[in-house]
Amino acid sequence: MKKLQVFVLSFMMIFTTFNLNVSALSNDQEMRAAWISTVYNMDWPSTKNNQAKQKQEYIDLIDKLKASGINTVVVQVRPKGDAIYKSSINPWSEYLTGTQGKDPGYDPLPFLIDEAHKRGMEFHAWFNPYRVTTSTTDLNTLSENHPARRNPSWVIEHKNGAYQALAYNPGLPEVRKHIVDSVSEVVRNYNIDGVHFDDYFYRDGMNDDETYKKYGNGQDKGDWRRENVNTLLREVKSSIKSIKSNVKFGVSPSGIWRNKSSDPTGSDTRGQESYSDLFADSRAWIKQGLVDYIVPQVYWPIGFSAADYSKLVSWWSNEVKGTNVNLYIGQGVYKQGESSNGNQNIAAQIKDQINLNRQYSEIKGSMYFSARDITRNTKLQSDMKELYFSNIAIRNLRGNERYDTAVEVSKEGWKNGSESVVLTNGNSVVDGVTATPLATSKDAPILLTEKGKIPEATKAELKRLNPKNIVVIGGTTVVDENALKELNTILPSAQVKRIGGIDRYETSLLIAKEIASPINKVYVTGGYGEADSLSIASKAGEEKQPIILSEKESINNDTYNWLKTKNLQDAYFIGGSQVLSDKVIEKINSLTSNNVSNNRVFGENRQETNAKVIEKFYTDSKYSSVLVTKSDPLVDALTAGPLAAKLKSPIVILGNKVSPLQNSVLDKKNTTLVYQVGGGINQTAFNKTLELLK
Repeated sequence: MKKLQVFVLSFMMIFTTFNLNVSALSNDQEMRAAWISTVYNMDWPSTKNNQAKQKQEYIDLIDKLKASGINTVVVQVRPKGDAIYKSSINPWSEYLTGTQGKDPGYDPLPFLIDEAHKRGMEFHAWFNPYRVTTSTTDLNTLSENHPARRNPSWVIEHKNGAYQALAYNPGLPEVRKHIVDSVSEVVRNYNIDGVHFDDYFYRDGMNDDETYKKYGNGQDKGDWRRENVNTLLREVKSSIKSIKSNVKFGVSPSGIWRNKSSDPTGSDTRGQESYSDLFADSRAWIKQGLVDYIVPQVYWPIGFSAADYSKLVSWWSNEVKGTNVNLYIGQGVYKQGESSNGNQNIAAQIKDQINLNRQYSEIKGSMYFSARDITRNTKLQSDMKELYFSNIAIRNLRGNERYDTAVEVSKEGWKNGSESVVLTNGNSVVDGVTATPLATSKDAPILLTEKGKIPEATKAELKRLNPKNIVVIGGTTVVDENALKELNTILPSAQVKRIGGIDRYETSLLIAKEIASPINKVYVTGGYGEADSLSIASKAGEEKQPIILSEKESINNDTYNWLKTKNLQDAYFIGGSQVLSDKVIEKINSLTSNNVSNNRVFGENRQETNAKVIEKFYTDSKYSSVLVTKSDPLVDALTAGPLAAKLKSPIVILGNKVSPLQNSVLDKKNTTLVYQVGGGINQTAFNKTLELLK
């Protein structure tokens, strides 16, 4: 997970804060931060005792970061209990001059902050709270004015094999006060936007038995250690807010809180746990509001068996849901395929990781470790530019379940409520596949229910929408009377109407009859071609013209006789001969004023048919938005239909890859907004879709 032991400590400090004094970023703007490590002179400065070169090097560094899409720098201002700023508490850092305590002849911090702000970038001050040394336990190596040398009782040895270092003892109240004072000094004296702590807390090999005897009060030692960390964070945040309330405070813990094997609510992983190994209870930080943001270091690839990136970002998203804590993901781009990092190449996977992050509304952005790993990798820079300078915005409409996703779609399209709602069973797509034209004729969203129970998310959305009319699609075997009774309890004044036939064909006819618009066109799909119905749903909804289900060999008499009463001009048949025979086309052709015998639209599979529908009915090259859903299951495509119709946008139904025809059709289209509707969309296929639509 981390680099060589001597670098472990610095890597953990790499994570940043977001909201700021000078608010360069709007509240809804994606965080794109880079950690700039000063420890070991890793990222900056590479030269010592040269003010001009240090300044120019920093300018060159942040210019390259800015050009790659970075909008925030997180600069390590306190690497080893010392300072890269003028301090009355901590000595000057050795990384400025080569000698700890030596005055570099200028205060770098105002310059670093101003240069970032000139470029519209936020500046976050990164503190390692406890580190004193990195390779020795000899206090005499510290400058004479170093607080650890002056107060040796504050210090604890950290020994792990050949590795030996010193750290401040987290269990001492006087240490906590010193750290709070150090942070407060910077917040008070400098125009920073945020304060950031890395994940350097307790470590293996720290012997704090005497401190525990004095302050433990019989508490479990692990709980006592965790509470020491919690107390520090609580006091630091309180101090920051008392000085400048708009300066944010955040921490970047290691990527695994607890494994499922230790706690059933933990992540499906097999790695080092911050809870028990580092005594950092990141869940408590979130629940107790001890931080404004959290940046878990999810430094592994997608699909990695011990710590799968995709599983972890989902787990962390659930942790912050419903809280006021912002979530940013730490991207381990220092892993570029070297054997020292297990041959993992996070840098090469960054487009997939960022686009996966964007599927979760809780994830507000990313932080990259570290700056030099960006500026030395031209391919990574190119990938970041593609991610961050694309003219396409991605908006995720996704919930934990299909019911929640339907609610997110409803909130997007009907922000101020709706007079009507269409409700159908989330596990019986076929009943609702023809409902989009009815929904759009009533300017209504489609929400989902279970057969005998209204899900909690749907209940809440019904209350928010406060409709006067609810149309329930399907008979009692699809939505039973218990569900209708619940509707009456939730909205006692709403009129509830059921539309359900003896089979799917009759249901589609009954839905068509409820459409208030004059009917002069019809879209016919096979009764077992749900994907075909949903590919055409947005266009049929936009036009408020019905979708009719037909058996393969014949259209039923009731439907045919109803269509005879309409002034039909056109008809289109979505699907190949395996779902609709030519006999059906001939029969409908006898009813239309235009010859529709050649109006079959189909491809070799559901994705190819979807491409044919877009090619045929969405002839413009530019769209204000495009909706993307997965092709199996189709329930998200169902609830996306009314929103797509409202926006006059096509729905792209994706499988495990972009089909050849989708590739050629979408390559001719472009948009500035893509709605990613529902989870489970193949990430590679989605990324390819974005590339085609640019």
